[in-house]
Amino acid sequence: MFEDCRRKSFASITFPMIATGNLRFPKAIFAELILSEVCSFSSSAQLNSLQEVHFLVHPSDDESCQAFLDEFTKWLKRNPNKDRCLMVGDNQGIFGTVSNPAVSTYEMKIGAITFRVAIGDITKEKVDVIVNSTTKTFNLKLGVSKAILEGAGPAVENECAWLAARPHRDFIITQGGYLKCKIIMHVLGENNVRDTTSTILEECERRKHSSVCLPAIGTGNAGQQPIQVADGIISATEDFAKKHSTPSLKSVKVVIFLPKLLDVFYENMKKREPSMPHIVQPTFSNTEFSGHYRQTCIKKSSRSVEYNLLSTDFPLEEENEIWGKITTIELEENGSEIAGRGEIPDHWTDMNQQLFCVIPLHRGQSEYTAVKDKFSQISHSFKIRKSYQVKKKQMDIKNGHTNNEKLLFHGTDAASVPQINQHGFNRSFAGKNAACYGRGTYFAVDASYSANDKYSIPDSKGRKRIYVVRVLTGDYTHGQTGMLTPPSKNSDNTKDTYDSVTDDINQPKLFVIFSDYQAYPEYLVTLSKR
Repeated sequence: MFEDCRRKSFASITFPMIATGNLRFPKAIFAELILSEVCSFSSSAQLNSLQEVHFLVHPSDDESCQAFLDEFTKWLKRNPNKDRCLMVGDNQGIFGTVSNPAVSTYEMKIGAITFRVAIGDITKEKVDVIVNSTTKTFNLKLGVSKAILEGAGPAVENECAWLAARPHRDFIITQGGYLKCKIIMHVLGENNVRDTTSTILEECERRKHSSVCLPAIGTGNAGQQPIQVADGIISATEDFAKKHSTPSLKSVKVVIFLPKLLDVFYENMKKREPSMPHIVQPTFSNTEFSGHYRQTCIKKSSRSVEYNLLSTDFPLEEENEIWGKITTIELEENGSEIAGRGEIPDHWTDMNQQLFCVIPLHRGQSEYTAVKDKFSQISHSFKIRKSYQVKKKQMDIKNGHTNNEKLLFHGTDAASVPQINQHGFNRSFAGKNAACYGRGTYFAVDASYSANDKYSIPDSKGRKRIYVVRVLTGDYTHGQTGMLTPPSKNSDNTKDTYDSVTDDINQPKLFVIFSDYQAYPEYLVTLSKR
């Protein structure tokens, strides 16, 4: 091929990963052979027009990228005085880029391993192996360990007790019981996390399992620091990936409960992302990776401009805490670019850099059907959504659970619609229609309550308007007339207040909130009498 290029005066040529697909020719050998031919041709004395040789690799084919990196490294060691190549480090050679395939989920490739971290319930995972972080007695009945043992059933508890009394290597393996796994691996949460994770992965590989799901080992009862735990788990996965190029184990997933732990893992994953390697000078004068790393740069540049706007009415010290601990803001040198993170629903329409827009929905669309063919507009306010997300994250952490959100209803008049769409719900209008349980914003559990003409006032054509609203009710108590804020949960700690109030704690018919960004108007339903 090179001789043909010379004869025809071609300036460049591109090679795919020839025969490494269905024919399964070893990728490392292909990289070795093709680079050897390139070097041999390039060093020949004959004049030639060929200046560029490209190797095309699929963005997800980390094994091929690693094979070429290894061969370039070997070439440099054999030819220390030849033309130099500036290569990425070992870490960057094995790590892929971080993606966000689902809400509260991050994913990256580590060698041949797909590494994921997500908020969820580990007892609901369908994998080969579930890991239980426990104590030396292997009968811990707290937190995640309690959920795993109770979910697995009494037979697993009895097996744990039997195995714990016998010699072991700081871990025991039981049947999966009622969980959707083949085995449960019980490990000591107090031990070094990197060593423990390495043991888990090697045992999975020894048993030829393809997937494993583990908690944030040691962050519960053992009291280990989340930063060290995240680093230990990811580093152990890196060690395993370097040792096993084609392992049976393909998937490692960390399932966590608290949102703050998700951020810790995300930051650790981000700092390990690869950068674009620069390969320069004569022998490989215009050589570059045309697959994985180019795609990496495209992905990075395409998401470099995001907007994260936050407006809140918290006391100053609480506002500073939100900016410091939850929201990550980065100002570029020209002052015109703001980068941040947040989950924006996949079904949102492109807003063309507007902060607010109203999107008409049509019969047959899934969102139209979701609210019983009753709505005609959907309100997308970026500012309200982001502030709501920050509030929800803070509430999940404060309350120690994620059952803080409800889908409720709010009736209004036509004149209030533009204000609510643009700025959300304003408690300054408290008392306009009701104030029996406090001077806040009211939301109904039943749509028929909001459909009352008293709340959703008909316009001149008889049309009524009801919002379907995501509301952070959190921990709530009984409300009272004239109440301006929710009461304290404990008289000894006035700062620890309820999040909302209601008419009936046991069977609520309505909820009242006192913070504007505690509610997000998701759908506007327009009704008319027939």
